[in-house]
Amino acid sequence: MKKLFLSLIIMYLGCSCVTAQSVYDDYAAPKSEQTKETKEEKKARKEREKQMKAVTDSADYKFATAALRKGMFALTATRVELGNMGMMECGLNESTNFVYQQGNEGVVQIAFDGPNPGYNGFGGITCKGRVTTSKFSTDKKGNAHYDFTVIGESISAQINITVYAGSKQAMAYVNPIYAGSNMSITLHGELVPYKQGE
Repeated sequence: MKKLFLSLIIMYLGCSCVTAQSVYDDYAAPKSEQTKETKEEKKARKEREKQMKAVTDSADYKFATAALRKGMFALTATRVELGNMGMMECGLNESTNFVYQQGNEGVVQIAFDGPNPGYNGFGGITCKGRVTTSKFSTDKKGNAHYDFTVIGESISAQINITVYAGSKQAMAYVNPIYAGSNMSITLHGELVPYKQGE
């Protein structure tokens, strides 16, 4: 009886070891032996990825344009152009370079993080005030346009935002007035819905 029991255990362990070994061999096989992705599979995978990106971009665009219509958005910029002098700053901090609207309040801020503290202490300017005369429209290409004015105590600015069709990529053209002088600023980045406290 004991011999029979031991024989069954050995047979069971032997089968388990063979099974475990075969599984290990399958995973440990060199890449050359593993199944390679065929051209058709690769093409199908790329097509799925393309479709997923299109769906995501379309959703981003819908959220961005809805945010513009509500006047509840933030355009965070990583690239800023100054005037028409060809001066450009890239790789900027999105948390200090932005255009923002929260209902009746609007803010435009640029900050170059340089040695000069600028008007706002960040090496740039901040225009904060009351939003007036806002207007939303779309063009034939599907780009969304939003124009509004921010009236502050000492600084005012006319702002024209474009959200490119099928994405949340955006550009804001800002024509501000600082102590009687004009210098346009263009911010490039992403526009997203924004609600204070979120």
